[in-house]
Amino acid sequence: MPVAEDVCAPGGFTREVGATPAEFERGLRLALPDGVTSPRPRVLRVERCGVVLEVGLSTLPERRIGLFCLPVLLARFCFTAGDRAARMALLARIDLAMQRGGG
Repeated sequence: MPVAEDVCAPGGFTREVGATPAEFERGLRLALPDGVTSPRPRVLRVERCGVVLEVGLSTLPERRIGLFCLPVLLARFCFTAGDRAARMALLARIDLAMQRGGG
């Protein structure tokens, strides 16, 4: 799956994610077991192969479909180091690890 966002945008980019903060962090750690830290609450920092990414998490109102409730996060991705190709490769790795099943 190609990355659609501009990984070199100065202010970063945002995504809405159907996950709790704990689920998001778990998925990120699955993608990069030794490269994730949390310098402050609701901020995750990834460092790998010269690329640095900070992800800030904000909880949004849950989505309801009938009786089914989905948690929603606003994730702000901001790269602070690494060239475009390395940033895109890291984001593709994260996206692949965080994919969920579907039908």
